[in-house]
Amino acid sequence: MGLLRHRSRKGRWTAWRVWVVALLLCWLPTPRPALADVCQEAPLMLVHPAVAPAYDAVIDQLLEGLTQGASQDIGICTLDAMKAQSWSRAPRQIVAVGAAAYTAAERAFPDARVLPILVGTLPPQARNGLSSFVDPALVVEQLQVLSPTTEVLYFIHLQTVPAELIRRAQRAANTLGLRWIPIAVDGLRAAALAIERVRGEASTSSAVWFHRDVLALNPDILIPPIVRSSWKVGFPVISDDADTVERGLLFALTPDYRALGRAAAAHLSEDHRGLSDIRWVQRVLNARTARAIGLTVRPAEEIGFDALDD
Repeated sequence: MGLLRHRSRKGRWTAWRVWVVALLLCWLPTPRPALADVCQEAPLMLVHPAVAPAYDAVIDQLLEGLTQGASQDIGICTLDAMKAQSWSRAPRQIVAVGAAAYTAAERAFPDARVLPILVGTLPPQARNGLSSFVDPALVVEQLQVLSPTTEVLYFIHLQTVPAELIRRAQRAANTLGLRWIPIAVDGLRAAALAIERVRGEASTSSAVWFHRDVLALNPDILIPPIVRSSWKVGFPVISDDADTVERGLLFALTPDYRALGRAAAAHLSEDHRGLSDIRWVQRVLNARTARAIGLTVRPAEEIGFDALDD
């Protein structure tokens, strides 16, 4: 109604001006429904839950990679829109982002091949899928390359992380001769206490790995104290989130979602079994932190990183 405030010659609209504006508004085209409200039907569908705007880029990158890896038309649909839509043709293959999307797609399209991706565990009816977690062996191997003197690895993780993934991470650490110290946390207070413990125990032969989503509990509270200790004592701190590297952690291996989309297309056409950890990653290094904790990062090793923060 702000456009229709009356103004005279000194500031009021005349009646005919109001009428002209109203007529112009009638001629404007009706806004199209948002893409998230309409499913784009196709033989191959990407189905995902509604996400916050900050994660729109992840869905876009998954779709781009899936398009690069598939040779058929691809549609996209949010979970809520899929449940509400009347389908003129059912998809033959579906890439479902998350466990909820997988369950709903299986129920809606029982004859389709549904591939779950970014899930913590393999759904009961699925024969294969792509995990939400980076392969622990990749992380530990990268740590050894950058910090070959590390002997002890603290692994701080959420209690909800599957036990099998923790076992794989421990095997990867033990294979490289690292002493393994896991610390499970169930919230912000427990994460803060874990950091205080590490700050009291860690030495130049230690490293700390914050597994996915731990630091996201509250980055402003959790990151500064561990970074200060890292720089003061001289031990590496790593994570699975590139944003933490910008705030002082040494490095992160984070999913490459375009490559993950291409991998999903390959899984649909090949006979894979089980849940595969993410091996398609972007490597992010904070070179300033590397220097601060006394690491010598050779140029040949820097080439392996997708981004360097000097």
